[in-house]
Amino acid sequence: MSSANRILPGVQCFAWNSNGSLVAVCPTNNEIWIFETAGSPDISKWTKVSTLKEHFNVISALDWHPETNLLLSASTDRGVIVWEMGADGNFNPQLGMIKETKANLDACWNSRGDKFCVGASSGSIYVGTYSKANNFWIAHPVTKKPAHKSSVVCVKFDISSRVMASASLDGTC
Repeated sequence: MSSANRILPGVQCFAWNSNGSLVAVCPTNNEIWIFETAGSPDISKWTKVSTLKEHFNVISALDWHPETNLLLSASTDRGVIVWEMGADGNFNPQLGMIKETKANLDACWNSRGDKFCVGASSGSIYVGTYSKANNFWIAHPVTKKPAHKSSVVCVKFDISSRVMASASLDGTC
């Protein structure tokens, strides 16, 4: 693979929009790079259209919902941000409130795009919803004590959005 077909220094995570015309890529830093792909699998033909810089530390997870077109990012800075693309093509951050004391490692939308889940290095799992009255997203822990004894590295909703699964470095799901 040629260096023209690489994103340096590396890629931490990425997410495609619903039709593959855009991809969000996180190099190993606190930025999200948005590329127009022009339908090409060749990275050298992609055009960077935006750089999102609201996180303070490495971004650990991205998920782009196919219907709402909302981009979810989670970071080791303990933050979550929901990005909404405006009519002008710019991405606007929506505040996400989460009371995590350690790094957020994974995040995922449910099938409807009205909830997200977050897995953290504290062993906790959170479910986030939008508060229309307050105009921000808020994530609450699913249990009072951490669900796992070690870092949660993967979280997913089932297709019905009623059940959530988590996987941890403690060997449990």
